Amino acid sequence: MTETVVHVTTLEQWKSVLDVWFKKGYEWRWGGKEYRERIFSNVGRLLFLDDDITWSTSNPDSRPFIEYSEFIAKQKEDNKMTTYYVTQEQLDLIEDLKSLPAPLVAIMNKKYEIETLYNELPLSDIEWFSYLSGDDKIELKKEQLYRLWRVNNAENKVYMDFNLGTPGWTLYKEYAFTAPLEEIKKHKTVSWEIEEVK
Repeated sequence: MTETVVHVTTLEQWKSVLDVWFKKGYEWRWGGKEYRERIFSNVGRLLFLDDDITWSTSNPDSRPFIEYSEFIAKQKEDNKMTTYYVTQEQLDLIEDLKSLPAPLVAIMNKKYEIETLYNELPLSDIEWFSYLSGDDKIELKKEQLYRLWRVNNAENKVYMDFNLGTPGWTLYKEYAFTAPLEEIKKHKTVSWEIEEVK
């Protein structure tokens, strides 16, 4: 591993850097995962990470180092979450699958409709398996749905629906035709307005 040296100026910064490294499994060279505020109080202002954690009171100019703000910015970049939008049915199936004690075994047993789901998801192989194993950098959200509405002659807000394949309208938004925006745009005319389904 390449050595990382972080210059801190406050005890809060000291603890914050250590929190990141402890979470990644590192500990002090002499063992343990304590904050060791005493070291900070005794002018420890540089934290070193190589195979383990050490500290120094050396002149900051003696080694290349990064400031705490740069360290935190890098952590945010490294921990950036990727969000994918899926259908409610896919989300339910994935969450059900993820809650199993051995989701990968369920996939191999083809107990679920995994082949179809797998082919439809926007995730790569690595992201798919990382998500199932608990990766917190991937988030799946239900895709945003939309519906069409207009005001009828009686000044009521009505929603487009389909009855036996024929477009019509209903007063009840829970019975309205809903779909992703691309599909809704195919059915929009000058009479209908688009709104998000909350």
